[in-house]
Amino acid sequence: MRWTGAIGAAVGLGGAGALVAPPQPARAASAGPTVLTAEQDAARFLAQCAFGGDRDLIDAVVAAGPINWLSAQFTLPPSLTFDVVDSYGPDSEEQFAHFDWTWWTHALSAPDMVRQRVAFALSQIFVISRQQDALFDSGRGAATYHDLMVAHAFGNFRDLLYAVTLHPFMGKYLSHANNRRSDPTANRFPDENYAREVMQLFTIGLFKLNPDGTPQRGPDGQPIPTYGNAEITEMAKIFTGLTYAPDNPDDPVVFGEYENLILPMVMVESEHEPGPKTLLDGFVVPAGQTGLEDIASAIDHLFQHPNVGPFIGRQLIQRLVTSNPTPAYVARVAARFNDNGFGVRGDMRAVIQAIVFDPEARDASRIDDPTFGKVREPLVRWIHLGRAFHASSDSDQFRHFGADTPEVGEEGFGELVPMAQYPYFSPSVFNFYSPSHQPAGPLTDADLVAPELEIVHAYTAIATINHFDRALVADDFYILDTFEQIAWLDLDTEIDVLLDSGPVGLLDHLDLLLTYGTLGAVTRQAILDAILPLSAPEEQVQLALYLLAISPDAAVLR
Repeated sequence: MRWTGAIGAAVGLGGAGALVAPPQPARAASAGPTVLTAEQDAARFLAQCAFGGDRDLIDAVVAAGPINWLSAQFTLPPSLTFDVVDSYGPDSEEQFAHFDWTWWTHALSAPDMVRQRVAFALSQIFVISRQQDALFDSGRGAATYHDLMVAHAFGNFRDLLYAVTLHPFMGKYLSHANNRRSDPTANRFPDENYAREVMQLFTIGLFKLNPDGTPQRGPDGQPIPTYGNAEITEMAKIFTGLTYAPDNPDDPVVFGEYENLILPMVMVESEHEPGPKTLLDGFVVPAGQTGLEDIASAIDHLFQHPNVGPFIGRQLIQRLVTSNPTPAYVARVAARFNDNGFGVRGDMRAVIQAIVFDPEARDASRIDDPTFGKVREPLVRWIHLGRAFHASSDSDQFRHFGADTPEVGEEGFGELVPMAQYPYFSPSVFNFYSPSHQPAGPLTDADLVAPELEIVHAYTAIATINHFDRALVADDFYILDTFEQIAWLDLDTEIDVLLDSGPVGLLDHLDLLLTYGTLGAVTRQAILDAILPLSAPEEQVQLALYLLAISPDAAVLR
């Protein structure tokens, strides 16, 4: 790593212009504050419900109050990607890159930052992956799918589920596009892929749940399954007859004729399975309906299942606040999913409010609880860094520098490096990591989960550190070689803080932005020891920020 030599050369030298730290009060390494200042609470709030923020944004949350600030976020129009991607033309050979940089531009700079953060969380539940060859090149299709997450992030969960079901990317990915009715004489039966995943991953999970998310158990003490093979077979019949829309809306619909990955799929009644379908718990979709009416009935049936609130609520808590929410926390969020207070089920605004304003999310004393908090996934840490330190470019457009989009070659897709994450590039429909992942060792022994640690291993741990080093030292926070666009972090504010307040003031400032006042004494002292021998303020700021950004204090949201 580049800084190894710089640190080694600087230790003990001081330099004529080196800043000297005053004595620091002792604080136990494991101790965290039980009370946060208003600024620290605002910074923590932004790390939970958005992608973090700079000092101006933190001050804005303090001035408005978190509730009012979030309410204002709910009123902002969605920053969508399709129009941007489409402006380059449908025949562009760089469609995938256009979507990539538009996604990153919105993640880093769109004003509707809570909506963008929730959309990313939803995309890790309603997973599609552009690692599938057929989806890789369609940046316009990816844009319309992502825009579903953005548009419905503050809407109703039922509407999102229905829109996802008809989206051609999902139809291609989970193979219910061109899914034909049964023909026993030809030994042909409906594809069951989407029917299985819409239950297992998108709505209710494998086992019946109590309102607090704990599994219901039968007389034998085992969890009670929500469905079996018979229910999958019947659900698969629901999703027959869907095909791609014609490229020209005036053209007739022909089953299996097109591969339009932008417009919602359409129904061909002659290919839809006729007759009644018996779904969960004996619910019957009656005969005589149209194919789309059957789909609407099935979506409504799944949406009304009592599992959905705790199943989806728990995963959203995990994405935003803590990996191991208590049953009481899950129950409170599920209750808001079931009823937003005005008799409406599935109101995503109410769910988001319930998650981020729950007593367990806002109570600063939880910071000291070893069962509370979450490992922050590398992609989110990276965006936080860009938001907090004003990532910018001459073109105002960005593309992620570190996890280059895999290239398609004779051997398929390359690996995602260095952080094992890239938007809509998970290795499977099960996301980058499982919500129930338990690393071997103390966490398993304590029956705790740490989902994001599933993508942390010997390679990614080092590669991520080197990636942060490259960004903070070489001023190439983002590079898009194809379009010769370079982006960088603006650290002028941090240099001013250092010159005005010294290294301790700088650490206080960085602590607020990245660790909301929870930076441990050991980490703080290690950073001070490393930067004091450097004479140039720019180098001191870069090294301090780099060391804090890769520290466990910043990697774990508490």
